[in-house]
Amino acid sequence: MSTTRTGRDGRPLVTTAQAAYSLGMRPAQYRSWARRRTIAPVGSMPNPSRGQALALWDLADIADALNPQPA
Repeated sequence: MSTTRTGRDGRPLVTTAQAAYSLGMRPAQYRSWARRRTIAPVGSMPNPSRGQALALWDLADIADALNPQPA
């Protein structure tokens, strides 16, 4: 049984660090980029280092922001 949460397109949700890396950004840059495009995390998971929970992002939301469809 898999406990991996998936996004709209079936791919696993990613952490902020993973999402930032996929776009060649640092996590702070990614959060700012996402805020400007009104992308919000879709969930969270406990931080293994006992800190603040880690935000989880849907790769489909990121892809939609990078490739907007004409209206």
